[in-house]
Amino acid sequence: MNKFVKEWVNTKEHYKYNQYTKQNVRHSALFKAVEILTSKRGQSCCVERNYVRRLYDYFTLSEDISQNKAEAQKINVSYITNWEKLHDSFVETKRPEDLMVCFLSGPEPDNDFQELINLGILPQNIWGFESNNQVYKKAIATYEQGEYPQPRILKQNIETFFQQTPKKFDIIYIDACGSIPSTQHGLRCVSTICQNHRLNSPGVIITNFAMPDIMKESVDDYYEIVSHYLFFKKYPSLEVKIDENGISNLEYHEVLEEVTENFELYYGEFLSAILRDIPAVIIPLQRIAQNPYLNQLFDLTDINKDDEEFMNISNGNSVAKYFFTARKLLQCGLLGEKSQCFLGEIGSYELLLKGLKIIVLLRNGKIKLKEDVQNIKEYFDSDRNLYQFLDKPHSNLFFDIVLNQLSYPMHNNILHNKRFQYIAKTNCMFTDVTVYDECRYIYEWLPGFHQIVSSFENMSWQYVFRFALDGLVKMRQNYNNEFFFQGSIVSNTVEQFSSKKLQDRVKVT
Repeated sequence: MNKFVKEWVNTKEHYKYNQYTKQNVRHSALFKAVEILTSKRGQSCCVERNYVRRLYDYFTLSEDISQNKAEAQKINVSYITNWEKLHDSFVETKRPEDLMVCFLSGPEPDNDFQELINLGILPQNIWGFESNNQVYKKAIATYEQGEYPQPRILKQNIETFFQQTPKKFDIIYIDACGSIPSTQHGLRCVSTICQNHRLNSPGVIITNFAMPDIMKESVDDYYEIVSHYLFFKKYPSLEVKIDENGISNLEYHEVLEEVTENFELYYGEFLSAILRDIPAVIIPLQRIAQNPYLNQLFDLTDINKDDEEFMNISNGNSVAKYFFTARKLLQCGLLGEKSQCFLGEIGSYELLLKGLKIIVLLRNGKIKLKEDVQNIKEYFDSDRNLYQFLDKPHSNLFFDIVLNQLSYPMHNNILHNKRFQYIAKTNCMFTDVTVYDECRYIYEWLPGFHQIVSSFENMSWQYVFRFALDGLVKMRQNYNNEFFFQGSIVSNTVEQFSSKKLQDRVKVT
């Protein structure tokens, strides 16, 4: 065990978790998680149950005479009712006593446990995990006198549990305390949850990560990874220039300067961005890459092109741009230690690159399609077949449906995330309450890929899907630009259908 990990374990063993700010944030985070999954469960979805009906009413009740209104009036309202029933079947209703919760125990599990049972969670539905022997002994000593109730605490690494035990949870609380990325693998834990499908939908992951300790770690490496990641979020279509020192674009150095001057702010933004991308983009792309079903759709020989080529054709896809550039920098010996650590925290990097190559080639129309798939693509690309409400429909819409039916992304409900920042002793901590939704009520509204043209020939079936998809586009378009090309039905300027914005992080003192 290296010196840094030993120091952290000792700190963890003796650390007191009952400071006022910590208690305040813990209560607020757990309260928000339980509330959004029970009494406000209808709001936990990326697309609420009434969204399609509201969009239908917006067009059909308008006094304006327009083609949009005429098209919307073609919808048989029974299809909207059926979609709402499908939505109900995936979202259901839950009470606090129905929720399953797991958390990292630490030496004082009773702090989290008491909060949870006070919120109505059944003690039998609360699982705690602790892999360090000394910390585990201290944790279970809390309950040596036969106290009832008490949580179930297992002496096991939580990642191993997710890998080996087919148990799903509604709330997963990762109070890892370390920075991201680091040898404590807090971020890898999030990846493992998603890889093994351990979060119910809708569900909440609460994370608590620390700002890097610049007295112990090279802060320049953290400046690099945060700047790289946020640079591509800000400039996903910029041509990347690399010299002997790394990325040389003027725009990158402006981002780096901003990050260096206000690292606290941008580190928090980086955490939130990667917590969105892992479940919604990174893990699903790894699934896509290893699914033999793709051999029915594409000729994948073109994905063996040089990575640098993909760097140049990844415009508009921030995740692809980042990871292809990271590969180039790594090959040139220009990628920092923390950036390299990060690549080991997100599942299989090679599978991710393969998945990104498939998506990028699809977006650029440079992947060879099987004949039947080509015919379906031509149907979607024809101006005669799909009415244009706002965005022009495109064949990428078809590929999004097929790939996301199979890859099970967990989308982020931007509107209901809560983010906190506070000081624990001398450590600056960042807590994210992130609400996730698989949106199966969208993807499973449509049949398999050979049946999609048939379903789109039915105007009611097609328009209900596209109306629902508009809600997901509006949830994601400011933060994830990897999927859902040209899917909007109504303009962002219409307030009730505008794109969603993430709330600022709250500083708790």
